[in-house]
Amino acid sequence: MKFTREQAIEMALDAGLPLHFIDSLSEQNAERITRLCTLAADRALEAAAVECDKYDSLRIDGACETIRAMKDQQ
Repeated sequence: MKFTREQAIEMALDAGLPLHFIDSLSEQNAERITRLCTLAADRALEAAAVECDKYDSLRIDGACETIRAMKDQQ
């Protein structure tokens, strides 16, 4: 799952980072925060897929593969 800079900034604000901090982000640091959000989302999706794998009915229905495919969406 990939996030845009705007989405990452929105999440940073939701997390309580002060606006003056976000406004002063260099392009490089903004990219790092965007990458951090992407990594966190990917790990959360994989954790959900691992839990999903524990249930035969969900594996058979393709739910686990659908969750994993979400990591690759842009």
